[in-house]
Order: sequence, then structure tokens, then C-alpha cells
Amino acid sequence: MLLGATLVAVAAAGCRDARIPLPQVPQLREASELSQYGGERARAAHACQSSSGTTDAYLACMETAGWVFMPRGNLYPANECWGLRDAGDPRRLPAAHCFHKAGSPPHEPAADEPTPPAVP
Repeated sequence: MLLGATLVAVAAAGCRDARIPLPQVPQLREASELSQYGGERARAAHACQSSSGTTDAYLACMETAGWVFMPRGNLYPANECWGLRDAGDPRRLPAAHCFHKAGSPPHEPAADEPTPPAVP
């Protein structure tokens, strides 16, 4: 009961104050990117994983295919991706979602996703 009341209070506060950003679900963003790129990134990652014997070769292959490794940071899944990259284990290469299209920023908001207002 207390949890329900808390959720209602947070929802009501969110409706009154436009400064509270909507929650974001990384898996939904990933699904949106997958549909946007039509599986191109996943196909490139599979091809590069199959033909690469080292992590460095895999990263170079993905870059040649037009995909850039995500920058270090606190955004999901950067820690996981960089952990795999730094480990350098060719049996555990970073997944396709660790790359973004060259020339486009990683985690770019969708057109219908609201931009949080600037904090004064």
C-alpha cells in the first residue's frame, strides 16, 4: 500500500513539474536502434567476430564497417562494454550494442523523446 501511494505521489509530482524527466529504458532504446539500423550493426558484429582472432582486430573490423565503439562513461552499457574491451579476451568480445553508427552520437534521443529542460 505504501509503495502504491509513493508511486502515485511521484506521478503527480511529475505531472506538475516539467523538470522531472521521463524514465528511460535502455532495452527499449536498443530495440529502437535495432529497428532503425535494420540489423546492420548486428550483422557487422557477427561478421567481424567470425573473422577476428583478437579484440583489436574485431574493433578495427567494426570501425572499417562504419561502427564506432561507444565512449567511456556512466551510460548503460558503457561499463560492460569497456570491461570486455579492456579484458582483451577474444572469447568474450564486446557485443554489437557497444557500437554506434560512425558520424552519429551514441544514445541520441529519438525524435519523440522529450529533451530535459536546462537547469538554471
